[in-house]
Amino acid sequence: MKQPKTKPEKQFSLQGLGVLTLLAFLVLFMESCANPVAPTGGPKDEDPPVLDTLASSPLLPVNFTKKDITLEFDEFIELDNPATSIVISPPLQERPEYRVRGRRLIMSFHDDEKLLDNTTYTINFGDAIRDITERNVLKNFLYVFSTGSFIDSLDLRVNITDAFTGLPAEGVIAMLHPWSVGDSALVKQKPVHFAVSDKNGMAHLQYLRADSFRLFALEDQNRNYILDLAGEKSGFHPDPIVLPDNSGETIEISIYKRKDRLFSSSRRWRDGSKYSLVYNRPPVALEFDFPGLDIPFVPTHHGDTIVFHFGPEIITDSLMLVTSEINEGTDTVRIAPPRNTEIAPLRKSKISANLLPGEKAIVRFNHIVDSFNRDSVMYVDTLIVENQNLRNFAFQSDSLILDLNLESGKRGEWILLPGAVTDIFGQTNDSIRLNFSRQATSALAQLEILFQQLDSAQQYIFNLEDQRENVVRTVLVSGKSEFNWNLVNIRPDRYTIRIIADVNRNRIWDPGHPIQRRKAEQIKVFKVIELRANWEFEQIIETGFFTEKEEGEE
Repeated sequence: MKQPKTKPEKQFSLQGLGVLTLLAFLVLFMESCANPVAPTGGPKDEDPPVLDTLASSPLLPVNFTKKDITLEFDEFIELDNPATSIVISPPLQERPEYRVRGRRLIMSFHDDEKLLDNTTYTINFGDAIRDITERNVLKNFLYVFSTGSFIDSLDLRVNITDAFTGLPAEGVIAMLHPWSVGDSALVKQKPVHFAVSDKNGMAHLQYLRADSFRLFALEDQNRNYILDLAGEKSGFHPDPIVLPDNSGETIEISIYKRKDRLFSSSRRWRDGSKYSLVYNRPPVALEFDFPGLDIPFVPTHHGDTIVFHFGPEIITDSLMLVTSEINEGTDTVRIAPPRNTEIAPLRKSKISANLLPGEKAIVRFNHIVDSFNRDSVMYVDTLIVENQNLRNFAFQSDSLILDLNLESGKRGEWILLPGAVTDIFGQTNDSIRLNFSRQATSALAQLEILFQQLDSAQQYIFNLEDQRENVVRTVLVSGKSEFNWNLVNIRPDRYTIRIIADVNRNRIWDPGHPIQRRKAEQIKVFKVIELRANWEFEQIIETGFFTEKEEGEE
């Protein structure tokens, strides 16, 4: 019997495979046509979207009635954070709706929105509009319309700075209120025109009407266009903004946080003769009195805390404390007598361990120091009482001040033997070990600065601040047109000088109050030459507080 032929079957299989391969190729080709991908190669797109004016709502329309605004662009777009990026002036009462459809952006007004009559509105899209491929932003695109018969065309620029730092204030709202509404407008109602400052602190108000306005600046933390939060910085311009007279000008304005009212956050008796108050900020300019108190008291002030020492008497009756901050109100507090009349033992509370060349050591105690026995001091290296390495001493309220014979770049240990210090209650100390070090002069810098153009009728606060804005040295100056500040033994660092014109002479910087129309005390900040170890520097700074031109004008 002959075997069946298999060759035709084999040929059929190959032909079928070829057909299947062809069909698969066609399917893949059709899918590739149905799913286009971005072309590769060529220059990167760096251009922002461009408005197609023919396909968009008319620009600068007048007699505008509430209807959708359509903006169409030359490429697909997306909207980034419209709630904070898009600014509408005057502000709307209700939040509009934004919808993106490919190349098209549609803005719809809320059904309850009522547009003001005869008013020019500006919609600044900020950084909200960008293309979807490269995220190129169309910056500060404006759409303007008027509900009246013409578009207002006046403008005003406002340069906003931080009153304390002198730096440009970004993201701050410059706002105009009608002059007739009064100074309280900032806390009661929204502005009729506003603009947001850029990174250079510049805000540009455009399409303004002719009128007289009050100009405010507000760091609006909750975006309600009203000063209503304690932490919001604000400022005001003292003179009316009259348009068109001031149109095209640049107005300078500074912002500040209103000074918190001084209050004590904690009050307590520390023992039977010491009463402490911890304040919400350092009570630098605080005056106080205890009416009817016929025993002496000594206040000590450290940071934000004041302690009243009433010893050696023990307080058994209630006290009345009246405090007043310079140029602020008074506060009266009734103090109940202490429940525990025991007196705490005398002990060391703090020392200044790291000394500069020539600096005296300070040892602070928990009670007022009444006397000090110099013979009860021992320098540890010798263990001989007579060799104390102590030049001199003094005591002031709760502190013992020691003039130590400690060389530059050296360390030393001293012992206050029992009975060395006596407080006002007759208590004496137990043995106290004190370790001090004195920084080497070669590791420090010397700086002499001549300040010119000061007003001799003015009082100034001079602060030397390090990079972290810590006040390293401070001095109060008055009655001088020039001041030479000799700063010795400064640690190498980058420093700034902050000069405060202390107008009310209360020894602190006072921010302004826009509602009370009180301006912030003027501050000027100057860079200091970078200090290096073992170098001496000289610098001249023209402060600009008082110039010859101003003197002649007076």
